[in-house]
Amino acid sequence: MTTTNARAQPHPPHVVDVGRLPRHPLQDGGGGTKEIWTVSTPGLDLVWQLKLLELRGPAATLRAPAHTHQLVIGMSGPQVHAGPTKRQLPLRRDQAMFVRSPTALFSRARMRMPGASRVLVLSFADEGLAPSLVFDTLDGESVVPPGTQALVLMEGLLDLDGIAVPPESAVILDAAASHTVTGDKARIVIVSLDSADEVGAPTV
Repeated sequence: MTTTNARAQPHPPHVVDVGRLPRHPLQDGGGGTKEIWTVSTPGLDLVWQLKLLELRGPAATLRAPAHTHQLVIGMSGPQVHAGPTKRQLPLRRDQAMFVRSPTALFSRARMRMPGASRVLVLSFADEGLAPSLVFDTLDGESVVPPGTQALVLMEGLLDLDGIAVPPESAVILDAAASHTVTGDKARIVIVSLDSADEVGAPTV
């Protein structure tokens, strides 16, 4: 896990190998989380936090700070139902669900496949900045869209600014800098943060 300050100086791309991160057990439910990246203000108020959630039981609850909402992104494994209390909906791979609550509930009622269900959870402050997600598959060279905070490589091969990105890694970027990526069937999630006054609500 790495924490940064929202007003820190520009930084070079930082590759986070999710597989090497420590796993923390869930307080409520079977499974655990891996904290990929956290951004906070000088007063240590959370701006956004990206986690990998691995679900291994029939149900689980993930609690974030009181002033946050969640974006839940389907990755792999048996299908998950997610949402706030009593309003869970199915979440498929390459889909994102907005949970307007600091508490996200998960269930796997019909276990047709063995193993863990894996989702990304982006927690963000309910005032100030709102996240935008884009799913894409890259073949060849492209330029990272301006304002991109992070790329998550879900499968395939990816090279960013001459850096080979391992599978299932996240790359934390300087949103003000220009970045070039080259992909070979690279399935990625592009994470940006925008002014909440302009966006109004998270977009997917």
